[in-house]
Amino acid sequence: MTLINIATIKQKQSIIGVSLLTKLVKDHGVALEPLLKAASISPDLLDDAKAKITLKQDFDFVTAMLKAIDQPLIGFYAGQCFRLSAFGNVGMAAALSEKVEDAIELFLKYIGLLYTPFDISFFKNEGIATLRFSDQYELGALRRFYIERDFSFALVSSRDMFPRTLDDRKFRSLHFDFDCPTSVVEYEKLYQCKVKFSMPYNEVVFDERYLYQTLPLANPLTRQLLEEQCDTQVIEILGPSGYAEKIREIIRTNDGTIPNLEDISEQFYTTSRTVRRKLKEEGYTFQALLKDELARKAIHLLQTTKLSIEQIADRLGYGESSSFIHAFKRWTGKVPKSYRG
Repeated sequence: MTLINIATIKQKQSIIGVSLLTKLVKDHGVALEPLLKAASISPDLLDDAKAKITLKQDFDFVTAMLKAIDQPLIGFYAGQCFRLSAFGNVGMAAALSEKVEDAIELFLKYIGLLYTPFDISFFKNEGIATLRFSDQYELGALRRFYIERDFSFALVSSRDMFPRTLDDRKFRSLHFDFDCPTSVVEYEKLYQCKVKFSMPYNEVVFDERYLYQTLPLANPLTRQLLEEQCDTQVIEILGPSGYAEKIREIIRTNDGTIPNLEDISEQFYTTSRTVRRKLKEEGYTFQALLKDELARKAIHLLQTTKLSIEQIADRLGYGESSSFIHAFKRWTGKVPKSYRG
């Protein structure tokens, strides 16, 4: 899959993600104003709950913060600032879900509101549940910070949803795909579970039975009302879905054939030429979208199912597995089997 260059990102998000880090900055005795200036963020926006910034501004602020604070484990401490309440309607709706699995699925449904730069896959296999974090952007030196921050949030959100002890529901392990920056013992003390480094993927791994725990604040009707507000918030912050996102959804849900632009254009009651022009205005091409979504779909099936390569090839619309394998190597630089656990 093609990673997006940070410099080209114009997508908006709530300023709350940055505002949550301001206390961390001040606690380390670092002046906040220069960090905001480096990200072209007006200090006045921190007092506006509806203010929006671009993802690039978020990245620029974090870049400046990491330069100013000499703390190898700052990603963990940043994640501790991201309590469920900080996510507004999404966080409250998650806490009011019936089961842990319902809360996770709600978070993934509204992932665009969660300040994370990663794609997150959720799957179960032989009694083990996994949240796998995959890169969307070329994060460079920021990558470890965001991974550790999001894993730390996963830990603190579990505590928020379960006010009582979690002794029988702790994560089984965390997997990082980078080398240990300090010591494994230090990481395991902070994250309260086994931590493994230099692994193939960045993952939170836990017992599947944890998913079926009933949340103490479960309230289906109130959650439904909050979900409706989340839908409104998605439009307010991210804007209405453009052609690119609509086409991505068509490719995601299509099975058995490889979608072509002409057929998709008919679904929009317009011409392929018009769709090409609209995609160009949004910064995309149809072939790039098709490649990325087929690659995502293939990787998801490889990682989360026991389907054979031939069956996955058929699901994606390839008549022969050899054609799929060739295309997959072109997309990812790897053979499909390398994505099998």
